[in-house]
This record gives sequence, structure tokens and C-alpha cells, in this order.
Amino acid sequence: MESKEMTATRKESVIGLVSNCANLRVRKEPDDKAEVLGTIPVDTEVMIEEDEPSSEFYKVFTASGLEGFCMKQFITV
Repeated sequence: MESKEMTATRKESVIGLVSNCANLRVRKEPDDKAEVLGTIPVDTEVMIEEDEPSSEFYKVFTASGLEGFCMKQFITV
């Protein structure tokens, strides 16, 4: 079932690239103290949901199914 991907494509979304960080942490909430769900290696493409209301974080989706929040400063759009 592709519900996560389908939900992401219905909203405003763009592709970003992890940069300036060897292993970018994906967090459960848009907070630098939130639980880490996993990491994304540098040069990995992610789908970004741009309509999330955070000035410091993007909500991201990876091809492997990881979904969470990453700091904007480490993603090039």
C-alpha cells in the first residue's frame, strides 16, 4: 500500500538533496530534541512536503519509506 507516498504527492512537494551533512537525522517531530527515527546519507534525494509550518525543518519522505522531519539547513532544494 502506498498511502504515505500518495499523501505526499497530493500536497505541495518537491525533491531535495541531503547536503553538508554525512548522515542527516530524521526526527519524529520538527524539534532538534525530538526522537531520531533514522538517518539519511549525504547526496540522498528526499521528497519534501513544503506546506508544513516550520521555519527550521522540512517534513521529508525517502524512497525507503522513512518519514519524518529534517533540518532545512542540510537539504538543498
